[in-house]
Amino acid sequence: VSTQSTWGLRKDFDRRISGMEMGSKFAYISKRKMGIVSKARKEKPKREEEEGFDSCEEVMEDAMDDFMGPMRKPAPMMAMPESSAMMPTSMAHPGYAPPPSYAPPPSYVPKPHSKEEEKKKNRDEVDTNVVSIKLGTLEHVGQLATGEPFFCAQCSAVLSNHSKSVIIKDEATKKSIWTCEFCNFKNELLIEEEEIPKADTITYLIEKVAHPVSDVVVKEKEATEDDISIVFCIDVSGSMDAAKFSKDGKPMKYVKNKNYPTRLEGVKVAIDNQIEQLTKTNPRRKIGFVTFENKVTLIGDGTQPPIVFEGTKLDASFFTLLEEAVNFSGTHMGKSIAETSPLLMEKLKAIRTGGSTALGPGLIVALAMAAQGKPGSRVIICTDGLANKGSGSVEGMSEKAAYSVKEFYTQAAEYAKQHGVLISLVTLVESECRLDMLSPVANLTGGDILRVDPMNLSADFTSFLAEKVIATNVEVKIKIHKGLNFRNEPEKNLGSDKTTLTREAGNATRDSIVTFEYCMKKPHELALIPDIDWEKLEKLPFQSQISYKTLDGKKCLKVITQLQDITHEKEEAKKGVDAKVLGAHAAISAAQMAEKGDYKKAKATAFLYSNWAPEPEKQEMVREKVGGLYQAVKMQEMAHAPQMDSLTFAINKAYNAKKQPVISYALLRFLHLKTVSYTHLRAHETLRYLVCRLLLEKKK
Repeated sequence: VSTQSTWGLRKDFDRRISGMEMGSKFAYISKRKMGIVSKARKEKPKREEEEGFDSCEEVMEDAMDDFMGPMRKPAPMMAMPESSAMMPTSMAHPGYAPPPSYAPPPSYVPKPHSKEEEKKKNRDEVDTNVVSIKLGTLEHVGQLATGEPFFCAQCSAVLSNHSKSVIIKDEATKKSIWTCEFCNFKNELLIEEEEIPKADTITYLIEKVAHPVSDVVVKEKEATEDDISIVFCIDVSGSMDAAKFSKDGKPMKYVKNKNYPTRLEGVKVAIDNQIEQLTKTNPRRKIGFVTFENKVTLIGDGTQPPIVFEGTKLDASFFTLLEEAVNFSGTHMGKSIAETSPLLMEKLKAIRTGGSTALGPGLIVALAMAAQGKPGSRVIICTDGLANKGSGSVEGMSEKAAYSVKEFYTQAAEYAKQHGVLISLVTLVESECRLDMLSPVANLTGGDILRVDPMNLSADFTSFLAEKVIATNVEVKIKIHKGLNFRNEPEKNLGSDKTTLTREAGNATRDSIVTFEYCMKKPHELALIPDIDWEKLEKLPFQSQISYKTLDGKKCLKVITQLQDITHEKEEAKKGVDAKVLGAHAAISAAQMAEKGDYKKAKATAFLYSNWAPEPEKQEMVREKVGGLYQAVKMQEMAHAPQMDSLTFAINKAYNAKKQPVISYALLRFLHLKTVSYTHLRAHETLRYLVCRLLLEKKK
């Protein structure tokens, strides 16, 4: 496991086991900020002696005046009369009564940013100071540590192979002192020399293992490939009977009319194919069914009579329904597919459509079944409509109800994460399911969201069932140098010193990644850190501490540490850009903004990152990652009746580091709609829709 700098990847770097990659070969550190800090540090002692104050902000302001030209007063002060700006501190006393002649300052109303100012702000927040951590590295144990991790007493960085150069022997006390490369704190080294890590990446076994360490990878592989459970949670509401005309329809099992296959028939065909395939390739896996309409039916592996949940049970809380469903998990999901495939085929054939869509309760029952399986088990929800029955219903909900519904699905996701279960959502085209409300169950567990034609579902099932969970309960802690800040991160994820970022990743697959961006601290903050000489500093350290559970239950800590060369030239940083790292981060950043409803900033982020790389080839690589998301956001903005499912689908692809549909440069830059004339209108009816087609006039 190694790291590629935000500004480039070293040529001698072994990418086959890379766990941390940078957006470029160099970390870009602003020369302007360095000049301001340097001047302020020189001026501060003199000002303290001459004028008797040590306000860093005042010294810094003067340094910035000299370096960049005179600074204006802050806007709030400019809006106030001079008398209020110079008001003595005694006037703020609670008992103070202003004289009659004193007029309070007008309330300050901040001036909105102009379009150009907003564009500049967005441009300033886009650069190559990006780091990507590949969680696929957890599949391999790699080099094992001979002892326990040694943490810095001040910042909690872990001693690494890069720490050797800053370990000195105190001749007086005969003790080894490690000066932490992240915070410069001097730690007394309490471990033997042979316990100092010898590689960039090291794995610590936090809990003792019951079998030899050499068996770890073998056991993980066995658990992943064989012992997991797969629960198909199938929508059998009335709308699943909708049929679609197929001109070249072929006779298929479960399909009554080859030219008008229904949605449910398409789902049955796909599941049948998976049962046949898994019986041959993974006979030890367990497969079960849960169906939902006006009621939820637990079919399980087909060996026991079905259990029906209906009436007031569907309105029960998350944990009440979960507790009841768990009672049947041992009896209804106890046998492998090798024993149950004929029974499953019979049960699948007997499934019929009913009434409403109790999707929320159906998900909970399916989750209760899958959670009793090995880590890496899956729930696959197949639906074509809104959840409109029982807990988790999204139809006609108020703003207050929307919060509780989102909380319901978030609870389901958290429970799934704890038990190593992936939840995937399969929705059918020409249907709107409010995926924005359901998306936490997929995004937080590492599952997929698919929008497919029911008759082409088999290939999609095969592709995402091939994705294996390699670790569960994954938490990533990231350490950066104390002269840096994380950018665009919520305060709750940052440590007290602002140099530690914590992310809960839940379940990790081979494609899972975590990305973040960083920047230099502000000049007045840097001036308060006297032990950093930016003019002599040549490299910056980065460290990820990944705690996780292997599939056989071992707790591990994988530590990846890398050093990145510094450059003060932005163009040099751009030349060393890694387009794949930049594109993945751009997609995730834009997805987070779009999920919050900030479509304008999401588009700006996607567009600016796609044009950041200097070479056209690298620009296209970034656009492959962000193009589909940009298009979905643009269409969402322009839609009279918002179609959230398309956008939620694109967001999920970004989070899971999946390739977005390629979109042309012209469309990415100028995507918009214009009115055009039409020649005539055609229409036809299906069982559920009136479909209209405008035949548009050809234009240049």
